[in-house]
Amino acid sequence: MAQTTAAALIVGSTLFMVNLYSQVRETPFTWALTVRVALTFLVPWFNATMGIAIGLRKPGASPRDRTAPADTAGPRESDPPSPRTCRFQAGTVER
Repeated sequence: MAQTTAAALIVGSTLFMVNLYSQVRETPFTWALTVRVALTFLVPWFNATMGIAIGLRKPGASPRDRTAPADTAGPRESDPPSPRTCRFQAGTVER
């Protein structure tokens, strides 16, 4: 949450200065302007939050499996190895 808030403050402040600063200084502060200022900070926050949430997903997991803790995400010993998680088995190599 701290990372997304920091990103939203940095990006939102930059966007505010570029897009809305002159309007805030020169025109009356209306509800429409209030909504635009709020969206200037909320959109980067939402974007950063969704980026982290998508990045934390386990690849190939169904939505039900994604609710499990990350430390139990690996395959169980009873599961056969899939092509994606093929394990190397040490042994002698014949030439």
